[in-house]
Amino acid sequence: MFICGTYNKMADVKSLEHPTLKVPYEILNKKFRTAQKTIDREVSHVQQQATLIEETLQQSEVKARDISSLLGGMVEKLQVLKRKAEESIAEELVASNVCKRRLEHLKEHNTLTPMGALSQAALNQWRRKRLDRMVVEYFLRNGYYNAAITLADRSDIKDLTNIDIFLTSREVEKSLANKETNKCLSWCHDNKSKLRKLKSNMEFNLRVQEFVEMVRSDRRMDAIKHARKHFPGFEEEHLSTIKQVMALLAFPITTDIAPYKSLLDEKRWDTLIEQFRQENYRLFQLASQSVFTVALQAGLSALKTPYPF
Repeated sequence: MFICGTYNKMADVKSLEHPTLKVPYEILNKKFRTAQKTIDREVSHVQQQATLIEETLQQSEVKARDISSLLGGMVEKLQVLKRKAEESIAEELVASNVCKRRLEHLKEHNTLTPMGALSQAALNQWRRKRLDRMVVEYFLRNGYYNAAITLADRSDIKDLTNIDIFLTSREVEKSLANKETNKCLSWCHDNKSKLRKLKSNMEFNLRVQEFVEMVRSDRRMDAIKHARKHFPGFEEEHLSTIKQVMALLAFPITTDIAPYKSLLDEKRWDTLIEQFRQENYRLFQLASQSVFTVALQAGLSALKTPYPF
């Protein structure tokens, strides 16, 4: 019975707590890759400066002030390398500490009493904390950011939630709601390699929307320049869509002809917001539904009532 009960509890943890560890791991992985690129770039600058010094020393006539200037440049680049490395390491440590904190929290699920039995009091406290985490995530997904932050602070579970991710996404969603693409494009750039693996077309849809807005405001020459600059990189996968979008230049913005009418529909911004939200979930391997919603639906389904849920 004890083994069976323990197995069921562990299965419960595994099924509901996957995002708890996966999200900070993805953040740590991203910070590691970013740090690696940053350090590689700064090391390259140092190597270039070292090569320049060597070439200067091989010249027949070398002035002391030239060497002094080159060495000063080397010192400056080494200082930048050191600073960037320290900043990167500090960010990775913060991310790794979050992973550690969440692991410790999950271990509390199996807290033992001095007699070697599972502590029911500790388990109840852990379950209460988990419920608070679920509610915080539910609030975040539904836009109740202040309520989520307040609950997380009162329950002292901020490190166990993904508030920072949702606050970042809120800023992007706000900009899209204001018909601005810059923040979302920056997000695409920051996560370019991961989005490519996910075969995301978020950036392409943003570029299309920029084109549409230029046509809508009767800046057709700007739209053509925009298309020449941004569309060639998407031709392999989206050529048919690009052809449709380019044909929009020949139609008035009041057209009722499909698919050009739908391209000019203001609701496309809402579609972009929803796409960004789903892409952000995929990026961090979050489910499309909150854990709270899934657990609630499972609980309601288990109830023997004449009403379907």
